[in-house]
Amino acid sequence: MGLSIRPLRVGTLAGFEKSKFTYGFNFGEKLDAPCLVWLIEGASRKILVDSGPSGPEWAAKYHTAMKWDAEDALDRRLRSVGVDPADIDLVILTHLHWDHCFNTELFPKAKFLVQKEELKYAIAPLPVHQRAYEVDMPGIKPPWFQVFDRMVVLDGDTPVEPGIQVILLPGHTPGLQGVRVETETGVYLIASDLIPLFENWEGSPDMKHIPPGIHVSLAECFETFRKVEAITDQILPGHDPMVLDREVYGKR
Repeated sequence: MGLSIRPLRVGTLAGFEKSKFTYGFNFGEKLDAPCLVWLIEGASRKILVDSGPSGPEWAAKYHTAMKWDAEDALDRRLRSVGVDPADIDLVILTHLHWDHCFNTELFPKAKFLVQKEELKYAIAPLPVHQRAYEVDMPGIKPPWFQVFDRMVVLDGDTPVEPGIQVILLPGHTPGLQGVRVETETGVYLIASDLIPLFENWEGSPDMKHIPPGIHVSLAECFETFRKVEAITDQILPGHDPMVLDREVYGKR
């Protein structure tokens, strides 16, 4: 059995400002942007990429409006495809923003893979990024903090197991990591929020690729785009509704 990738919606950012995804483009446009986790199927271990956002009340209070129903609960999504959350072995956290690393309590035996530069920045981000990491918010601990003792801290591109590799993709955050997966239909890259929409990768008449509107370094975004070009052109973006047009990627 070959490797494949199953995206699962675990909430939707409601009426989200599109220019936050596409730097310099789409000002004033709104879209409903799914929050996604990715189940890698066919590996020797049960591997999940990201653990999703908070529930809607928390999101509305501290971050942004979210559409969410009972079927969007991460544990229900996993069980709907035959996976008990307690059986997940590895959770690859692409980065430590609030909409990618909640729900860690669902995975009591899992190890959590995170990049060194991401963890370093998440502990002491610039003030403009503190809320995204839920740092220095009175009475609140960041969602990733409760699994700090189960984190495996990586330093750059790292093989996970045959056909699966984490790839350092800085720009949106200092230590964002994507996941390169070799499948029957070629290599896919789970690109997370470096490439939030297909539109980012497709670019514009004046720009080959469009950086994310939320970023720590434009220079790193463009440098990382060149790195991605050398890996694959089959990109799975972080928040594009069209991702969900297919149930599984990588199967013939």
